[in-house]
Amino acid sequence: MHRALSKEQAEKRLGGNTYKLASRVALITPKMAWDAILTGKPYQVKAVQLHGTNPVITRANAREVYKALSQVEFMVVSDFFMTPTAELADIVLPASTWLEMNYIGEYWTRSGYHFIRRKIVQVGECRMDAEMFMELGKRLGQEKFWFDSIEKALDYILEPSGLSWEQAKDKPFLKGNMEYRKYQTKGFSTPTKKFELYSTTMEKWGYDPLPRYREIPESPVSKPEMTKEYPYVLTMGARIPVFFHSEHRMLPWLREIYPDPIVEIHPDVAAKHGIKEGDWVYIESPRGRVKQRAMLSTGIDPGLSLPNTDGGFRDKNA
Repeated sequence: MHRALSKEQAEKRLGGNTYKLASRVALITPKMAWDAILTGKPYQVKAVQLHGTNPVITRANAREVYKALSQVEFMVVSDFFMTPTAELADIVLPASTWLEMNYIGEYWTRSGYHFIRRKIVQVGECRMDAEMFMELGKRLGQEKFWFDSIEKALDYILEPSGLSWEQAKDKPFLKGNMEYRKYQTKGFSTPTKKFELYSTTMEKWGYDPLPRYREIPESPVSKPEMTKEYPYVLTMGARIPVFFHSEHRMLPWLREIYPDPIVEIHPDVAAKHGIKEGDWVYIESPRGRVKQRAMLSTGIDPGLSLPNTDGGFRDKNA
């Protein structure tokens, strides 16, 4: 529905003209939101509504995120738990789990399978996020864009199958007909209908249409002067199997497997700084620091450190 916005309204979307690829799929870069809250440019963001996200823990530059969400005039968070982000909210709305809603799983993945999820329990006043969006949209005077009920919305999703939610709800799953080599008759989902290594869309936007390596803004190559104070490169995005983003750390038997945040360091670097296996160390950047437990590993370059950033932890004094 973002494509239905008028030109004037579309122009107001944060980062819409700067991050065109994100805007194409109705996303904005979170950094644009933090900047708008803190600087008032391109306009002052006065309210934020967050669903199923914990940016104080999971987003880069936690100090900036914390400052922005502490400063915004009004904030609503919908979640299962009282996360560090939810603690900053003016209102916390209890969200439904998958056991507390009628829903169709996996329809957005284009796998050909739809998995029917029937509501089996109602816990307190928990509601599914889609229901919150619908009710809010109606109260904002946008009734024509919203369905009367979640079941009506599911009917719309199921239209291509010829079934309604009422007809499909007792089925374990739905499977579409598999059609191979569609490109031979329909082409690919590109402007040219061809398989594009050379992106005509990126070219149209004035970007390089071919993949090309660009040095990151802060590195020993782009900012060699930084290596005097920050001699090591931090490789982010490490994953461990027992947690997902900032989830599941409240489960005791999972937390026992990885009770502490871990950073991998080459033994030569550790020896240079007097760090032993299991020691607590601070990882510092120009934006702050975190406290994690050292794990020595020969499988990492001596110039790198590899933290567990799957949700991460921040020292309370960082």
